[in-house]
Amino acid sequence: MEQSQRELVSAKELEARGILSKATAYKMARAGKIPSYAIGTEGRGVRFRVEEVLSVLRRPAVSETAVQK
Repeated sequence: MEQSQRELVSAKELEARGILSKATAYKMARAGKIPSYAIGTEGRGVRFRVEEVLSVLRRPAVSETAVQK
């Protein structure tokens, strides 16, 4: 595994790598759809692990009708 994938990166870095836009990364993190880490005492800094985000994005989507059955 590459060192850069293990480090914590900002939403801006995710966007620069072409993974997710900043707004989408923050929105998905707030919704609990991608793993994120709070940095700092006031929780203002949010960081992501590239490998974890990519892993979640590669999973097939589960439709709500499949969950209800």
